[in-house]
Amino acid sequence: MNTSATMDQAFANLSVLLVEDDAFAIKIAQTVLRQLRIPYVSTARDGAEALDILNAGMQKYDLIISDWNMPEMTGLQLLKAVRQKWPSMPFIMLTGRATPEFVVQARDHGVDAYVVKPFSPAQLGQKIQSVIGARMQK
Repeated sequence: MNTSATMDQAFANLSVLLVEDDAFAIKIAQTVLRQLRIPYVSTARDGAEALDILNAGMQKYDLIISDWNMPEMTGLQLLKAVRQKWPSMPFIMLTGRATPEFVVQARDHGVDAYVVKPFSPAQLGQKIQSVIGARMQK
């Protein structure tokens, strides 16, 4: 089976909310998401802005990809808020360091997956595919 073709098909209509405070990291993640042929990517600079976007309801998102360490509202705080209002929303956390404490906290609050920075397009693509696939089977 052609993994690239499978990912293209799985991601063909995917809408992602990317939450990241660092402009350079946003550009890298957007480039990776474009390489994965994900057509719809919106960005927010922190968790508070992401919640405003989600609450406005102007766009339906299939996946949130959020940095952990951000000002105003961290990725963990965003995850907690998302789980309260949108419990089935797929959520991938990005982090510069995956300490055991991070992994436990993220899992305890319902993260679907996490990716350690820096990451390759293939690594992020595999995580997205596993998260989206798992949600579709529920």
